Amino acid sequence: MSEKPSEDICSTCQQPLHDSVIIEKDGEVFKSCPSCSSNAGTHVFYKYDDFGMRNMGDGRFIVQSWCPGCRLQDGVKPEFIFNC
Repeated sequence: MSEKPSEDICSTCQQPLHDSVIIEKDGEVFKSCPSCSSNAGTHVFYKYDDFGMRNMGDGRFIVQSWCPGCRLQDGVKPEFIFNC
């Protein structure tokens, strides 16, 4: 079995960058953007509510994976909160 290239792993927590990480801190919920995180080499967190929800068409709504700026490719990112 081969290892993943180091650029796919967070330089801080050693977890995959292509996976979203959701954490609660001081009563607020934050989520990482896989695209921003891959570009930075460490998880980049924004407020959970900044991501928006996706209608799955079957009655379920799930949080968007990428931040709005990465989804729209317009470069307009939510307010940066912290890195991993």
